[in-house]
Amino acid sequence: MKPVAEAKDLALAAGAHARAAGRLIATQKDTVRAVHLARRHIKRARSLLRALKPLARDAVERENGFLRAFAHALAPLRDAHALAEAARAVGAAGPGDGQGPRVDLPALGRALQRQARVIARLAPADVPKHFLAKAVARSYSRARRAYLAYEDHPSTEPLHEARKRIKDCLHLIEALDDRRPKKAGPKARKLDRIGELMGAIRDLDLLARRMDRGEAGRAKLARIAARHVRLEREVQRTGDKAFAAKPRAIEKAWRHA
Repeated sequence: MKPVAEAKDLALAAGAHARAAGRLIATQKDTVRAVHLARRHIKRARSLLRALKPLARDAVERENGFLRAFAHALAPLRDAHALAEAARAVGAAGPGDGQGPRVDLPALGRALQRQARVIARLAPADVPKHFLAKAVARSYSRARRAYLAYEDHPSTEPLHEARKRIKDCLHLIEALDDRRPKKAGPKARKLDRIGELMGAIRDLDLLARRMDRGEAGRAKLARIAARHVRLEREVQRTGDKAFAAKPRAIEKAWRHA
């Protein structure tokens, strides 16, 4: 990806991620790998689009809706594989074969590549001063609020929302890496770690809901619960450090970019 220096570069980067996702699922023969990488590209495209929302709200919401539909089409394939991986992590047999339902991936990939051309042209020519600094602070603030909400009520919905907002902030920070002022937060490494930990918790929750509740499944459920507790503790340790700064301090630091 090309370095992001202006708002228009965010749109170009979002389009590039969408195009890369389309190419992967249209051409890769390794379905599991193609879907995994394509979903990562789609998530990055959507995160960068959200950062552009104050500049072109209607257009961004429309294109974000298209990308959401693409991601939902791929989600069952990802979930089937993730459940098998989570089962192996706790020494349990997977609930299925890990293949998921069949999807016409080549057709989906071609449609996504067409949509990428529209996404790349979304940013307007006139952009407010310090837009990127404000975009970083806004994304960080949303991630911080969502993380704190999850810590107050660690359940499925707050976890899902926190993970999305943290991924949004991570993807924006990664895209702006060449512009990052020295020592400016948030740190991509910490955000990435929280996202991975929350993803592991989500997979365990999905697995636990599908496990046998009889006597044969109790030992497996106990191992799932123990791993769940360890992951939540690590989320808290990492999150408290990652979100220690106030959003105002983050924007002030990024104004030097």
